[in-house]
Amino acid sequence: MRITLPLIAILAGCTHSLDSDIAGTRAEIVELQKNIPPEAPLWIFEGPDRFDQVVTDGDPGIPDYLYHHLLKKLDAFSDEEIDGQSKGDFNFDEAGKDPGLFRGRIWRVHGLIGELHTERVDNPKIGIPMAHAGVFFSRALKPVLFHVTRKPEILTLREDAVETRAVFVKWIDYKSKSGRTITAPFFVGKTLRRYV
Repeated sequence: MRITLPLIAILAGCTHSLDSDIAGTRAEIVELQKNIPPEAPLWIFEGPDRFDQVVTDGDPGIPDYLYHHLLKKLDAFSDEEIDGQSKGDFNFDEAGKDPGLFRGRIWRVHGLIGELHTERVDNPKIGIPMAHAGVFFSRALKPVLFHVTRKPEILTLREDAVETRAVFVKWIDYKSKSGRTITAPFFVGKTLRRYV
């Protein structure tokens, strides 16, 4: 297929427009990072700086400033504050249909611990050098991805049941070792405890 000069000019204009849109979005993100004051709520639901506009289900990423904000706020909450803000048990099916109704709220999730490791937090300003991350599996064998600020007690993988009360951030798609695409909810919280 042959591209004519007018079409090339139109495509060139789109590229320029796309570049300026990307630059504008980056500038907005940098500005938003500067605008999250310490007294901001755990999750900003409304207004031009609402967090939902920068969270996309499916992809593996979450903006650093949002992640660091959640870690810092949750780590400062007492267990009673977290329990008081908990909306109850996380409903996988309903959250899959409308993630926005569940996003940014604290939910109780539990299951069998499958994997646990540490991840370095690259922001000395928040005072949390490491996050404790991993996956556990619900009774229905659905994976749950999590990051918590406090080191969990010693756990035996694939034997201990655990629970967390944590903020549902988004659904993440990832490839399993067998090459299958898995969709799992991602939570950020303060603690991961044995569940009896």
